[in-house]
Amino acid sequence: MSTHTTELQHHPRRGTLAMLVSLTCFTGNALLLKVLASIRNVDPWMSLTFRAGLGLLVTIVLFAPAGSLRLRRSFQSWLLASRGVLGALGTAAYYITIGPLGAGKATLIGNTWCVFASIMAAFVLHEKLGVVKVLGILLALFGLGLLTGMTPGTLTQFGHDEMIALIGAVLAAAVVVVIRQLTRTETSATIFASQCVYGLLLGVPFALMHFTSLGWMDIVLLSAAAICATFGQLAMTEGFRYLSVAAGGAFQNTVPVIITLCSISLFAEPFSTPQAIGAVLVLWGSFQTVVGGRTQKKTA
Repeated sequence: MSTHTTELQHHPRRGTLAMLVSLTCFTGNALLLKVLASIRNVDPWMSLTFRAGLGLLVTIVLFAPAGSLRLRRSFQSWLLASRGVLGALGTAAYYITIGPLGAGKATLIGNTWCVFASIMAAFVLHEKLGVVKVLGILLALFGLGLLTGMTPGTLTQFGHDEMIALIGAVLAAAVVVVIRQLTRTETSATIFASQCVYGLLLGVPFALMHFTSLGWMDIVLLSAAAICATFGQLAMTEGFRYLSVAAGGAFQNTVPVIITLCSISLFAEPFSTPQAIGAVLVLWGSFQTVVGGRTQKKTA
């Protein structure tokens, strides 16, 4: 505990730099996926396959020589396998909906994973939900209703794509709960690689089924998006190593904000006034769910 505290005190700049790299990479990944889906008409399953394949390759190159990567564990441990399957399905849901919903809306809906993770952790891991967290959850869920059109008279706006995105958020929440248990026995490289392995198993059959042709520009964009996603994930993990959860969570909560603003300016993604209000409530409620009560504990 003292070692961890010392690291937080002596490496805030390193943690901040890692989080900024993560933020940039995740934003780049989302915008590239939008271009691939809406402009280049590349099948999202191909994007998923590239992400999983290049992610696995980078993980092997970086961590296998040090002996911190154990790929066989992805098939030997049911908990690690469930992390891989749930992670692959959750990522697929995000990739499928980012085209029709837009990068901003799909990311905002996906960002509610922290709300569902807190609820799941309360039942599965017996983590306490304080008043601030409960209020944050309610605020985020109300904002989600506005964002997806789940208001009286406009319920029909909550369609097929919104449902897939919401399911993806729930799956991502389940992944977080599983990861909290896996960190006791598995390395970060092995945990991340499990998602890549099962992402390939899920993505390749569908990618081949819908495959037509890929131009050199498609391959460049697919590779760039995959590399952004991989290094964004690795940088986020590194950032949380040197920053508190509150500080790291604040950085990650800005990701959907930046992606949404970029989507509006670059792709003219439409947001009505109720949806904009809902987006703000989702972000604020999610932030309070992640860091709620921590400030009070520190000052007490």
